[in-house]
Amino acid sequence: ALDAAVAAVGPGACLTAVGDAVADVAEPLGYGIVRQYCGHGIGAVFHQPPLVQHHRNRDALELKPGHVFTIEPILTEHAAATLRVADDGWTVFTQDGARAAQFEHMVLITEDGREVLTVPPDDDDDGASAS
Repeated sequence: ALDAAVAAVGPGACLTAVGDAVADVAEPLGYGIVRQYCGHGIGAVFHQPPLVQHHRNRDALELKPGHVFTIEPILTEHAAATLRVADDGWTVFTQDGARAAQFEHMVLITEDGREVLTVPPDDDDDGASAS
């Protein structure tokens, strides 16, 4: 779902493409999409607009070069999972114990597409330059 959402964005695309792409992957498989959490813009403030919904929505915004935001869908094992927050105020789990998964990328919209800013280096790359 994350890969599909990343592939759906670029200059001129609508932000709603993120939710559509996630739903196109999750719904046929019977997975739920958590609506209580969303991605966000990155800029002068870390969590800033736009909110990036991971379900079908009408939050229309034309993406333009320079936009930076996160795509971070949370999928649940059941289509209608109820969420609870643990006493630590951070951990979120499904009330019925169904499994859930969340992955995230930060994406920059470029003149000719997108760049994923959170791709880890190759395992063979130790960061040292060859000399």
